[in-house]
Amino acid sequence: MVPQNNYTTQLNETEETIEDYVPTESSQYYENGNNDQENTRASTFSSLISGVKSVAFDVSSYWAKKLCSTILSRGSNSRFEHLLKNANNYEEWAEAANKLDQLEGKDEWKNDIKSPDYDHELLYKRWSQLKSARNTGDLSQMIFLLRTSLARNLGDMGQPKLYAYTHIGTKKLIETYINEVVKQMNIICDTESEEISIKDKLEFFTNTRQSFGRTALLLSGGATFGLIHFGVIKCLHECKLLPRIISGASSGSIIAALLCTKTDDEIPMTLRALDSDEFNLDVFEKSAEPDTWLARLRRVLKQGVLFDIEILRECMRRNIPDMTFQEAYNRTRRILNITVSSSTVYEMPRLLNYLTAPNVLIWSAVAASCSVPLVYSSAPLMAKDKSGKEFLWNPSGHRWIDGSVENDLPMNKLSELFNVNHFIVCQVNPHVVPFLQENLIPSPVSRLARWLLFLAISELQHRMNQLSELGVAQNLIYKVQSIMSQRYYGDITIVPNISHSDFLKILSNPTPETIREATLKGERATWPKISIIKNHCQIELTLDEIVFRLRGRGLDSHNSGPDDSENSSQSDDHIKRNRSKLPKIQPLLSTSAKE
Repeated sequence: MVPQNNYTTQLNETEETIEDYVPTESSQYYENGNNDQENTRASTFSSLISGVKSVAFDVSSYWAKKLCSTILSRGSNSRFEHLLKNANNYEEWAEAANKLDQLEGKDEWKNDIKSPDYDHELLYKRWSQLKSARNTGDLSQMIFLLRTSLARNLGDMGQPKLYAYTHIGTKKLIETYINEVVKQMNIICDTESEEISIKDKLEFFTNTRQSFGRTALLLSGGATFGLIHFGVIKCLHECKLLPRIISGASSGSIIAALLCTKTDDEIPMTLRALDSDEFNLDVFEKSAEPDTWLARLRRVLKQGVLFDIEILRECMRRNIPDMTFQEAYNRTRRILNITVSSSTVYEMPRLLNYLTAPNVLIWSAVAASCSVPLVYSSAPLMAKDKSGKEFLWNPSGHRWIDGSVENDLPMNKLSELFNVNHFIVCQVNPHVVPFLQENLIPSPVSRLARWLLFLAISELQHRMNQLSELGVAQNLIYKVQSIMSQRYYGDITIVPNISHSDFLKILSNPTPETIREATLKGERATWPKISIIKNHCQIELTLDEIVFRLRGRGLDSHNSGPDDSENSSQSDDHIKRNRSKLPKIQPLLSTSAKE
């Protein structure tokens, strides 16, 4: 619409123009004839003409500007879309994503708090209450509000749809609420109060963390596709969003073990060493003594497997520190979990960690978890006693196989042991990736395909049950059913872009070039998920950090006594100094370095 003053000006100018074109004789005729009705008609007609011209001008101007902006923005959009697909780090990707949101008008959607996908009224009310309590400086009221209303998915603000409308970020109200919660938790932790002691604060934050729940990162199996997990780990660590609880199955256990045996200061050095020539990951065959097809055929006929399990065990022992699960947890505070499956039908799958298998050597657990049937033979689990002597963890000599067979993503067990209620999954299994969707909102075609796939799997499982009841290949059918009936996705699922040519390298030794390519694929698959991961995990990570700080302050105050002049703010540095005294472990050891 044109403003009223512009419209009136155009209308007056139009009327004056029309009067200039009226003949003098006609004017005299109308004046002499005293025909008021004709004057009224002329005035109405002139007003109509001016109004039509005004509307036509407005409409044509609007569409001309729209067409011009579309033509100009199309070039800008394509440029930033290219940057989005070919970015080499998260900063480049985030800048391109923000530019695209601006050009496409997504910022208006972000600033508008209303949406049918979440309860914006509830979230706004909670934020207002928290802000009011912070402005008054009332710690007790702040603690009360956080303890009674804090939840990961308050008002359904974790809905994936809220992150599907934009390239980066979501509603500003959600981000504002989370930032307010984080700010208040730090205020409660750092503000000294006579009424609220360090013990009271520690109890409050511990209980709040327990009720809030924890996040676990689950790395699936997938042979050499598991190298993509390196990129996921790298991206989350650089963004300071890496969970403390990490689980790995099959090839995912290799990456999980390399990470959870390193401190936070050693992780960047380890990630840098991955794409260097020093990193030797000869898991299928020795580079100096490559297998021939004749040797593999002979092994298949004699042992029923394609590769030698001892080469895998030697590689794991060479690259993974000689640590048990308990020693790794004491050193890094990260909870490593590795799944293994039984080689028989008489044992349940196991989730190995510092609670269930504290003395098991990590490298042996990784080797067992990578023992894919028909590719490797089963492997034993080794343990270490107090004197450092190795022995069989299972005295009967029971052997274990690939953890992905029965328990690729051990969600139920993690929930029972560590109060995990939020799962970030990186899925690279070759038999699963083609059926997973990358978009947060499934299309109608995807929903139809998933429904048809469900029907096909249900029918296949029914036929397998019939064969099993008849006694036909019961062990094999049980393993196949276990693979088909598992859940292969989490609350946030990272699905990398795997090309058809990658399947040709699935059973070949990784090279520095393939590791670099896989790492970059993992990073690019993780960047679009950073916004939702940050909003889902920021409060939890803050709770973890605050509990760690308060425990250190309480320990310092207990050890130093009441007359100590050091204040509690120095406790964090004290703990870091103590942790730095732990023995250093080389990030990765090459074959030449070992020799």
